[in-house]
Amino acid sequence: MRLNKYISESGLCSRREADELIAAGRVTLDGAIAVAGAKWQEGMTVLVDGREIRRKPVVKNRRKHVYIALNKPVGITCTTDTADASNIIDFVDHQERIFPVGR
Repeated sequence: MRLNKYISESGLCSRREADELIAAGRVTLDGAIAVAGAKWQEGMTVLVDGREIRRKPVVKNRRKHVYIALNKPVGITCTTDTADASNIIDFVDHQERIFPVGR
């Protein structure tokens, strides 16, 4: 599995953001600085900024999609960027990672 996918499945960030972390040299794979296109294999250790990252387990055929319809109030930004104090992720405060779609 590609390393960026592994990192995104941990819930840390998106695949594109994972690519940026890898390019910045902030990701290590089994102690070596990771490069773009690196592959993760079972048993390998992935660190981002020195913190170990683990993929969330997915139970096949048991994972159900949850759809949340929300009339977004004024002042809430439709972004997953947690640096933005008015982001929709913190506003919804759902137990699982959510992906906002639409405007």
